[in-house]
Amino acid sequence: MNRSTLALAAVILVGGAYWWGNHQGQAQDRGGERARKDDDKRVLTTSGQSSLRVKPDSARVFFRVENYGLQVRESRADNAQKVKKVMEALQALKIPNLKMKSSNLSVQPVIHNFPQAEMKLPRVLGYHVTNSFTVLVENEDAVKLAEAASKVLDAALENGATGVEQIVFFKRNVEDIRRQALTKAVEEAMANARALARGADEKIASAISISGEPRVFYGGRTQNTLQNIAFLPGNDSDTPLVAGDLEITCNVSVTCRY
Repeated sequence: MNRSTLALAAVILVGGAYWWGNHQGQAQDRGGERARKDDDKRVLTTSGQSSLRVKPDSARVFFRVENYGLQVRESRADNAQKVKKVMEALQALKIPNLKMKSSNLSVQPVIHNFPQAEMKLPRVLGYHVTNSFTVLVENEDAVKLAEAASKVLDAALENGATGVEQIVFFKRNVEDIRRQALTKAVEEAMANARALARGADEKIASAISISGEPRVFYGGRTQNTLQNIAFLPGNDSDTPLVAGDLEITCNVSVTCRY
C-alpha cells in the first residue's frame, strides 16, 4: 500500500470518528433536553398558612381639642391653653414611658353664605381651631397597658379634650414574630407537598420557588400595623379597656419538583 492510499485511509478514519462523536453529542443533547422537559413537567404547587397571636405592649390614643372664636389670634391662644391643661393633667398621672406629641393643627374660618339673590360676598363669623395630638403608653403587661390607656383617656376628656379619634394597641417589634409566621407557613406547605407526592407514590426532590408575606388581621380586615381595641362595660370611675391579642397570618405558595 503506497503512501497516498495510507493518507486517504487516515483522512477517512479521522472524518468518520469526528462524525460519530458529533452525532453522539447531538444525541446526548437531545436526550438531555428531553430529560429537562420531563423534569419541568414533574412539579407541583401547594400552599401553607400559619397564624400567631401575640400580646400588645404599646397603646396610642389620638385626641383632639376644638374651640371657636371671633379672631384667629384669640382662637389659637384659647386652644393652646386648653391643650396645655390636658397635657399637664396627663403628666400628673406619672405613667412611666408616657410620651405626647402634636399631630395636626388646623384653623378653619366659619363662613356665613348669603342667599344667591342678595349678591353678597360670604361673611366670616369666626374661626374653628382644632389641635390633634397623640399619647403613647408602653407596658409589657397587656392588662396594665389597658389600665394606663384608660387613665389617659379619662384624664384627657375630663380636662378639656373634646374628642377621641381612635385608640390603637400594638406591638413595637414584630420582626421575629413575622419570621416565625413565615417559617411555620413554609413548613406546612412542604408537608402538604409531601402528602400530595406520597399519594402519587412519589417523593419530593426539592423546592423550586417559595413566595409569601405575613399579613396582619384585625376584625377581618388587613391592616398595616398591629392593632386591636375593645370597650367593655365597667364601673363608674374609669373607662374600661381591654387590649386584645394581635394576630399575624402568613400565606405562602411553594412549588416543588418530584
